[in-house]
Amino acid sequence: MAPSKLEDTPEAEGTYKAEIPVGLKAIPAGKLDLRSDEEVASWLQARHPIKSDRNVWAFWHAGYCQMPPWVQRNVINWVRRLGPEWTVHLLDRVPNSETNIYHFVEASFFPDAFNNNTMDGVHVGPHQGDLIRLPLLWKYGGVWMDVGSFLFRHIDDICWKEIEDPNSPYEMGGFVIEIRPGVDTMLNGFIAAKRNNPFIKRWHDIYLALWRGKTNSNGFHRSPLLKHLPLLCPPVDKMNCPDLGVMMESFTDYLSHFMAFERLRKIVDPSDGFNGPEYYAKHMFLAPALQETFYFQQVTGWSGTRQFELLTRQRTGDGVVKDETWHAAEEFVQDALANTSTMKLSHGPPGALDSFLADLWDSEEHQDKDNVEGTFAAYLRYGSVHFDQTRQLLPLKFDVTTEEVLHIGVLEPKKD
Repeated sequence: MAPSKLEDTPEAEGTYKAEIPVGLKAIPAGKLDLRSDEEVASWLQARHPIKSDRNVWAFWHAGYCQMPPWVQRNVINWVRRLGPEWTVHLLDRVPNSETNIYHFVEASFFPDAFNNNTMDGVHVGPHQGDLIRLPLLWKYGGVWMDVGSFLFRHIDDICWKEIEDPNSPYEMGGFVIEIRPGVDTMLNGFIAAKRNNPFIKRWHDIYLALWRGKTNSNGFHRSPLLKHLPLLCPPVDKMNCPDLGVMMESFTDYLSHFMAFERLRKIVDPSDGFNGPEYYAKHMFLAPALQETFYFQQVTGWSGTRQFELLTRQRTGDGVVKDETWHAAEEFVQDALANTSTMKLSHGPPGALDSFLADLWDSEEHQDKDNVEGTFAAYLRYGSVHFDQTRQLLPLKFDVTTEEVLHIGVLEPKKD
């Protein structure tokens, strides 16, 4: 993989530090991991001891070398940004790989379709990730991050300091989005928790139960464990999003991991007293996803084509014209670096939107366009490693007293 041009160019570093936007400050070099791209890439393909709960977990089924270059750069930049206090573990399902998931999690945590490699359908990759993220957090603690994520704020300052603080009520952290009008639920692309978390284990138990005897997620919304929940129906007008070009039944099945979360947060289990609504309201440090992870999508109307246009625009150099597109790109990059935690890019579900930036960057034609010297994309990457935010991130408060509560076991269907 080609070296990161900006991070290895002293002239660029000096320029960027001289123009740090409002709301940001330079990170001392001593806090960063300044190994080369090649050194970090090699390190990511080795297994590392788990010394504490300060782990970042990620997954690419075919291994690091098969990841698109822009995704490789995401994970490399996490390592750089988080420095020596956090360990990034990139796991896979490659036979005989040092970083194979089975080195970390026993087969009993997974359904037969996962263990036998018989999962099928169009969402195998995402659903493999759904099946492994919670067992890793349950066993070892840390933060799960989807590999399609840029990281703009240190994990400590997103929620981990609160989770580690024995005087804080918070035990989990993440981002929430409105999945139905007036109903927020936690996304699963960023999940923070220490090991042995009671919500994490029960969440996975529900999701695992959905997969028993199944090879894909088709019809999960009709499962006895989920059928009492309404279909997902995001209020796209509030999100500045076009209507999703998919049926809500298939969309709900695709996001059945979210539905398992929704089930659990509404349950009070008489057998052991676990109180989902109380846990959700009191013990989760949750911030708004539309600001903290989907900001770019909002300001571009969820158009991958527009996002590509802004980030590939030349920011500096000879002949730069500061027109409307240039100013829109400058405003986005500076605001994202100072006022958002992550930027999550995804591929789907297929057909939901006209275009996805992740698909464009995946293509052979554009596979290096996220890191071309002098572009807004390269500036965004540089800032994600070298700039620290000065804002305070506060959790949302939730009133769960008006929602339906089910007094049933975690794996007990609601009676009709």
